[in-house]
Amino acid sequence: MDVLEHWKKGGTIDELRQRAPEIVVQEALWSGGQKLQDFALVDDGRAQDSNWFCDVELTLAPESGGEPTKKTLTYAIGTDPVLTVFRAML
Repeated sequence: MDVLEHWKKGGTIDELRQRAPEIVVQEALWSGGQKLQDFALVDDGRAQDSNWFCDVELTLAPESGGEPTKKTLTYAIGTDPVLTVFRAML
């Protein structure tokens, strides 16, 4: 996923909005300053209504020299009217 690669490389959410086409992202960990060390897709994803849902395991960098934290989250990806990636609230 291009969005997660962008986060992993240290990019910002605002930079994605400046792309053509823009990508609207809502991720509290990222916007709160959390660094992404790595990620892995947990499954192939599934279509539901007009969105695509994908489970992803994130490896978050330690904030104060501790061990990395792993979290499995579900993202909802939409394409109309713009590209969107939001954490799903299932």
